[in-house]
Amino acid sequence: MKDLDSAARGLLESARVAHLATADQYARPHAVPIVFVIREDSLYFPLDRKPKREDDWHMLRRVRNIETNGRVSIVVDRYEEEWSRLAWVLVEGVATIIESGAERDSVAAQLCDKYPQYRGGKLDGRPVVRVAVERAVSWSAS
Repeated sequence: MKDLDSAARGLLESARVAHLATADQYARPHAVPIVFVIREDSLYFPLDRKPKREDDWHMLRRVRNIETNGRVSIVVDRYEEEWSRLAWVLVEGVATIIESGAERDSVAAQLCDKYPQYRGGKLDGRPVVRVAVERAVSWSAS
């Protein structure tokens, strides 16, 4: 993410929510909101529990898409009624599911720091997804 200026990097680091876009083997798009953290040139998001559905994370459409086609896009935006303050950052890369190990544990701790709702073991045993960023672009109205 070396291509981003400090304002775009700041928007990306301070954002609480992003939108992940994946595509299946037929190029059908799928977009969902995610929470995330950044480490160096990678972006990570959890595969947390979904209370309204079966707890098998393998069944999530985003996971099936990543397993079929690891290329993803992630957008963080700032919308305000005063349009001179609009901005967005688009990140493109390759996603990898990390089920266990030191990297997963370290990222889970970072997610708990950023999102206190995850404290108390809510990410225990849950995988995270690493997006190795290949391209990052931004736009700002100002």
